[in-house]
Amino acid sequence: MKSITFGIVAFAFGSPFNILSNQKITEITSKKSLELNAPVYTQADIILPHHEIDITYTPEKLNSPPPTLRIARGAIRWAEERGLKSLLIVAAKPHIKRAHRDMQKATLETKKNINIIICEEINKYGEFLWFCSDSNQKRTTSLKEWRKRERILEVLPFFIYKIIAG
Repeated sequence: MKSITFGIVAFAFGSPFNILSNQKITEITSKKSLELNAPVYTQADIILPHHEIDITYTPEKLNSPPPTLRIARGAIRWAEERGLKSLLIVAAKPHIKRAHRDMQKATLETKKNINIIICEEINKYGEFLWFCSDSNQKRTTSLKEWRKRERILEVLPFFIYKIIAG
C-alpha cells in the first residue's frame, strides 16, 4: 500500500456553503482530492460530495469563521499528524496570496519542512467570480469590500497580525 504524503487545504470564501465561490472551491477540492488520493483539511462551508474523501474540518464557532492564520496552523498540525510532506492550497483567487503566506508562516512556526503549493485550477476563474452578493460575510460580497479589509491585513506587521488572527 502506497503511503499518502500529499494533502489539500481548502479555504472557504464567504458563507454559506452554497454560494458560488464555495461551490467552486468545493468542486476543485473534490476533483483534486480524488485525482491525488489526498485527504482534505477545510472549513464547514466546504461540503465535499464524495464519501470516499478523507476530510477533517477545522474547529469553528457558529457564525464565526476562524481566521486564515488559525486555519493554516490547524492544517499544519493536521499535516504533521499524518506525515504529509506537501499541502495544496485551494482558495478563492483574491484570498490565495494571504492564505499562501499564512500557510508558509505556520510552517515556519513549527519548523517543519512541508511544501506549500497553490492550486493552479483557481486561475481558470476570473477574480470577480469569487465575490458573491449573497454571501453572509460582507467582506466577500465585492472586490471593494474585500480590498477595504485586505489592504490593512497586507501592510500590518506580521507580529501584530498574529495577535489579531491567531
